[in-house]
Amino acid sequence: MHDLPLSAPYQLRLQRDDDDGFAAALYSSTRDDLRQMPADPAVIEQLIAMQRRMQSHGYRQAYPHAVYLVLLHGDTPIGRLILDRQDQVLHLVDIAILPAAQGQGAGSAVLRGLQAQAGAQQCRIHLAVNKSNTAAHALYRRLGFRLRGENDVQEQLEWSAP
Repeated sequence: MHDLPLSAPYQLRLQRDDDDGFAAALYSSTRDDLRQMPADPAVIEQLIAMQRRMQSHGYRQAYPHAVYLVLLHGDTPIGRLILDRQDQVLHLVDIAILPAAQGQGAGSAVLRGLQAQAGAQQCRIHLAVNKSNTAAHALYRRLGFRLRGENDVQEQLEWSAP
């Protein structure tokens, strides 16, 4: 799954043990919601670290065969992707891109690569997105993802080749 056809300058590689610092910084960069809490900054950083461990544990339990990939811009890590293939569904468990790299085409490149792979393998793509993430919503809709379900917090989206 890490051989997705991505447009230059983007590429994917398997996540390695020495990527842990990057993964922690990436996760932390996505948690401005916690930084808004009226608490001591050290306590907030501990909470973010705990939330990251819980997310990682949850993903590994729910998707034991998932592939963890690092998204690179040239040689620089800018994001992470977790993919799990089950039967005819390619599940995008998680995608995160550093805020400084957002809005520059990386997300589109990854999603188009996933769509090319899913189309070639005749499978669907499933993902979930927080309802509050308006930028991601716009991207998914623009690339043809359709609503397949929702709860109070997230929408579950699906894409299949036309």
